[in-house]
Amino acid sequence: MRRVLALGAVLLASGVWVGCAEWPTKTPSEVRRSSDGPIELDDGRRVTVAFTEQGLVERHQGAEGGPWSKPRVLHPAAGDSECDPELTTYDNTVAVMADWDYGCYGDAAEIAIVAVSDGDLDEWDTHGIENIDGWEWTRFSWSGYRVVFRKGDGDGTTELNWRQSIGFTGPDVIAGPGEG
Repeated sequence: MRRVLALGAVLLASGVWVGCAEWPTKTPSEVRRSSDGPIELDDGRRVTVAFTEQGLVERHQGAEGGPWSKPRVLHPAAGDSECDPELTTYDNTVAVMADWDYGCYGDAAEIAIVAVSDGDLDEWDTHGIENIDGWEWTRFSWSGYRVVFRKGDGDGTTELNWRQSIGFTGPDVIAGPGEG
């Protein structure tokens, strides 16, 4: 019986640990954000994202400075200089929201793009949804292994989740009008 109770206690503690590690608690006011230039990660690396004729393009620089990486296309939707993606970072996880903005023309005006990188910035998970207004804010789990993109509208509150282990899931309506 003691073994069963001990195993139950271990499973309960593990469940609480995983739940807390993944629960989105870091709000945009607790993270660094930028829409007009490079953003610096906790370890000193810098990242910039912008729309070009080739699409949404990312470049990064090492913590010790030096040259910027070659441009990498995160999504092929072309845009102009008025299509300002917003970068947020918590710990060493970077999240990008790129969607329609006043003055933004081209393919980028038709699609809401999000991207996340949590490693060496050589790999990014990207997700695009056509014909929505875009995401309003980003929230990070305290571990940085989960990022939640959220927006509210007349249909309720909608979330798109990214987890380090499985990538993007959703979008899901989590609350109807007046519920949350």
